[in-house]
Amino acid sequence: MAENTFKEAVHQTGEKKREPGKVNGIFRTLLDGSFLTFDKSPGLLPLLLFLSSIAILLIANNFYAERKVREIENLRSEVTELRTIYISNKAELMYLSNQSEIAKRLDDKGFVESTVPPRILREQQERRSFLLRIFRTKQ
Repeated sequence: MAENTFKEAVHQTGEKKREPGKVNGIFRTLLDGSFLTFDKSPGLLPLLLFLSSIAILLIANNFYAERKVREIENLRSEVTELRTIYISNKAELMYLSNQSEIAKRLDDKGFVESTVPPRILREQQERRSFLLRIFRTKQ
């Protein structure tokens, strides 16, 4: 039969004891670069270069995206400004193209608005139509 052995007591919270300084030691070796002197470090070097290049690409992508967002906001504000200019110019054009406004502006230059309505000259209309001339001459 197997012998009974003594088990270490687990804390009441259910956590095992951590070895003091193990996590602190990992960060220290990463920061001071002493992990590169270990025997397994030459095999990990391609992985470290790959991870560092991915980190650089992610940072560059973030800067690019922020620059594009700023550019989009600048263009959006420029579009709203140009839209307001367009609307004001269109309103001014509509006002200046009114018949009464044109009459006022031309009155200063000596032109007077006609009070006689225009007449339609039927002879000129008949001369213009080729078919009407052909049919009139045959009758």
